Amino acid sequence: MRFSIDSYCIDASSTIKEAMEVIDKNLTGGALVVNENNELVGTITDGDIRRAILRGQGIDEGIEGAYFKNFKFVTEQHSKKKAKEYMLKNKIRQVPVIDKDKRLTDLYFLDDIISYDKKENYVFILAGGLGTRLMPLTETMPKPMLTVGDKPILELIIEQFKEYGFKNFIISLNYKGEIIEEHFKDGKDLDVNIEYVTETKKLGTAGSIALVKEKFTKPFIVINGDILTGIDFDKFLNHHLKNDFDITVGVRNYEINVPYGVLVTDNMIIEALEEKPTYKFHINGGVYTVNPEVIKHIKEDEVYNMTDLIEDAMGSSQKTGIYEITEYWTDIGHLDDYRKANTDIHKFFE
Repeated sequence: MRFSIDSYCIDASSTIKEAMEVIDKNLTGGALVVNENNELVGTITDGDIRRAILRGQGIDEGIEGAYFKNFKFVTEQHSKKKAKEYMLKNKIRQVPVIDKDKRLTDLYFLDDIISYDKKENYVFILAGGLGTRLMPLTETMPKPMLTVGDKPILELIIEQFKEYGFKNFIISLNYKGEIIEEHFKDGKDLDVNIEYVTETKKLGTAGSIALVKEKFTKPFIVINGDILTGIDFDKFLNHHLKNDFDITVGVRNYEINVPYGVLVTDNMIIEALEEKPTYKFHINGGVYTVNPEVIKHIKEDEVYNMTDLIEDAMGSSQKTGIYEITEYWTDIGHLDDYRKANTDIHKFFE
């Protein structure tokens, strides 16, 4: 968030007067009502307060009964494109964002996401993989060209970036790359600029970047060509710049629930017992922002992966950081993932 959401919130136990004070300060004509667990339970507007007072409710009485409980919202998995369309459809200027536990996480304003400034930063898309785990679908078609909904995965990725003002793309090709190049050509039909780099042999997930290193004069984004996500790429890039990172890795939270009691031991001595613990990790989300200076680590004409680049940057004391992906994200690596993506596309993107 680029603002303090606290100024838009009021506790469910607050009074009418306190609600009036919050609304007066935030200048939006309303406030978000949350409980002690930060769960969004309603919204209250100056109109709701006016009607409560007309019913005889005093300003020192609680807002229970005055605030609206059947409120509109989106979840943090919804793309901003979906949120924008939702606001336009319902003729509202802002919409709260909640997580799976109904906790308030953000507030989207229509004016902020109606359009984004055009960016010169490149997007480098890795689209050369064999897609063997998606056989037989990839026998005649490269994985990034498999359709999700009614469009190829790669087209959805490009459109997502375009929403946030990105217009310059380089697509790294290998397996059946001619199909991709024939479909997108120079990108004019999508109102973007598309260039291609073709691997003559396998170079790993970062090796082909060195083939066009002269193109990168600003931080650029690298993304796997088999990812369906609702990431706010404008926010992702700005997070990288604000934190002065050399590489930013988009990560997902991943939890492992152990259904047993776990013993913490040292040389046969039990030091602690954890009953059915949950272990949390950050996993690589396959999307990165990279500074041009980092490219020097890439071995030319050799297999070199993004994980190698991260490790080499760390070894050179370059600043490597993370960006937590809270929006929708799925790696379309298996048939089950592909089927799920075709269901999710209608829910979170269209």
